[in-house]
Amino acid sequence: MTTDRRPWTTLRIALIALAAVALLAAAITVMHIARTAAADGIRAQSFTVGGCVTLPASGVARAAVCSEDPSYTVGAVTAAGVSCPSAAYQRADADDAHTLCLVPNLVAEHCYLLSMPIGTLARSTCAAETESGDGVLVQVTERLEVADGDACRAGAGDHAWPYPTPARTYCTRTLL
Repeated sequence: MTTDRRPWTTLRIALIALAAVALLAAAITVMHIARTAAADGIRAQSFTVGGCVTLPASGVARAAVCSEDPSYTVGAVTAAGVSCPSAAYQRADADDAHTLCLVPNLVAEHCYLLSMPIGTLARSTCAAETESGDGVLVQVTERLEVADGDACRAGAGDHAWPYPTPARTYCTRTLL
């Protein structure tokens, strides 16, 4: 006498398939939680002193990696409406409660279009032509890791842009 094992085989296959679906759903959930936590960590780090942000035309800072060109390094964080510790900093809103005091994070020998009136920077070619009122085209000739307006060597540019924290000075040449 033989018994038919097909119902048990079908049940086993169904249970294995159900377990596989449950494992897949759990893995997707864990990956989503990890990715969200990593993004929150980057944002939290970016809005602390030493973190990096970009500054779109809206003026509201956005978390960035420090190798993004151009970006800004956070030099100080103040309460909304409170002045930065130095007039050299560029200000940007982090949220409703905080203002970021920013130092440009620029690369030597690169050119940037400095927009007016809010002073945002955009990477540009050094041969770019700008329309009147678009801004000022500058070339960073040297980047020095000191806060000293006199640190630029002779012939390194027209202007020095010193920043207190992080200690940084850009020697620049105005092209347009």
